[in-house]
Amino acid sequence: MTTTNRIGFARRFALIAAAASVPAMGLAVAPTAGAQAAEFGPCGKPGDNVAIWKDVKTATPQHKNGAIDVVFPGGDRSRGFAVREGHHPAQLTDLLVIPTARETGIECNNLLDANAPHYFKDAFDYVGTLPPGNQGQSPDWALGINSADNRGQDQLHIHVTLLDPTARADIDQAVKNHKVTKDAKTWKDSVIGVRGHTQTDQIEKSPHGYRAWNTDNIDQNFFAALNTDIVAPLKKAGADVGMNNETLLITKNHQGPGFIVLASDEKSGLAPFGVNNIERLLDKG
Repeated sequence: MTTTNRIGFARRFALIAAAASVPAMGLAVAPTAGAQAAEFGPCGKPGDNVAIWKDVKTATPQHKNGAIDVVFPGGDRSRGFAVREGHHPAQLTDLLVIPTARETGIECNNLLDANAPHYFKDAFDYVGTLPPGNQGQSPDWALGINSADNRGQDQLHIHVTLLDPTARADIDQAVKNHKVTKDAKTWKDSVIGVRGHTQTDQIEKSPHGYRAWNTDNIDQNFFAALNTDIVAPLKKAGADVGMNNETLLITKNHQGPGFIVLASDEKSGLAPFGVNNIERLLDKG
């Protein structure tokens, strides 16, 4: 699958223009198969004073309130999301996909429901807006969400950005060495070491531990998979860990088909030691 073509160049340019000057009218959203589903959420109080929640709580496809894009699948706000500028809006190297329903973060139990929106799939649909590399190659993208233990905003938001080059090299090597499972049931025990960058943008000297899974399907509930295959078994074994401790990152598998999903935490005794924040693996430009 060529991810840069999922939205297409025309929409990429339209979104770049929107980043500079948000248009008055939104893109038309066709009804989806989930249009008749029951209203989703909320998790948290709609009146909560959270900056990025206030940014999107009244946004609509017609009145974006400063967002680059707002989508209500089937016209349903409770399953909708806004795409807002992140670290470098002019370059579109860091976007945030934010639910338009109140959803505090990865720890929300309703994210595990069978009818929960597939927010990572929504985020993936905007990978095509990221800028290509210097030689015109597809962007080396990453989708990431931080734990409740270590995040700046208590409204669910998925970063759509680029992967740190050092992290890419370590992930690729782990796949080559057959260290990444293709079976979600063994994801818990498929631990690899990945380096990123420090807060001063230096390459990390030592890797951190991440549970790594190679899946072919981006259109699934990754929160439910994380709970089913990692968190619930760890808790059953007596570990003091929950969804609120977890962090997730998804990127393209460059050594074969599908996608690499990384999960980590600081509570479950990962070796190398885990993390509760994936910012070190993101290259926001």
